[in-house]
Amino acid sequence: MKIIGPETSDILEIRVASTRMEEVIEIIESRIGKKHYDRPFFVVTVNPEFIMLAQEDGEFKKILNEADLALADGVGLRLAGVKNIVPGRKLVEKLLKYRVFYLGGRDGVAEKMAEKYGGEWDEGEESIRAGEYKSISILSKINKYRSDILMVAYGAPWQEKWIYRNLSRIRAKVVMGVGGAFDYLTGRAKLPPEWVSGAGLEWLWRLLYEPWRWRRQLRLLKFVWLVFTRG
Repeated sequence: MKIIGPETSDILEIRVASTRMEEVIEIIESRIGKKHYDRPFFVVTVNPEFIMLAQEDGEFKKILNEADLALADGVGLRLAGVKNIVPGRKLVEKLLKYRVFYLGGRDGVAEKMAEKYGGEWDEGEESIRAGEYKSISILSKINKYRSDILMVAYGAPWQEKWIYRNLSRIRAKVVMGVGGAFDYLTGRAKLPPEWVSGAGLEWLWRLLYEPWRWRRQLRLLKFVWLVFTRG
């Protein structure tokens, strides 16, 4: 059953929970504590870019709405009525004390995560972005490790599609897409000061240090436009 939290917001046909960090940790820890489970508990961290991608990708929209827990990740969602924001990167950081398998990323970052925080890893396959999601050998490695949490860093929407298509075959208690979190947590990407995050300007910080993102940031402008014109 989908956990939606104490309050939810329907944002351009995507249902997102307004859930505090403490509640999220409690939900995930409860799942990790279970001895028996049919399949992994699927967590997605939804930001404005995800919302906009879902407007053009029906499969991705379906996946976000069928995830067990859809968290609001990004202060831009406050414009659509979400009260509580759970930054995906900070959630990942709080979950590193568990038995984690790191999948994906680029240039050996998954291996760096395992070296720094413990756990198992695999770089995954570049073919994911071409729409190939079978990954039989990777699933075998993941399942052998029996992790509490599988963190997948293929980037959206590929990571969510990979998880969804393999959900019944993954032997982990919790699985979530983590985007670029590995880069931040290994020091490859520069973390913004707390005041930048608190002010909701992390998107601008990333744009300054990763100017190639400018096309992606245009989705934020379109998101704001749609929220106000449709709402």
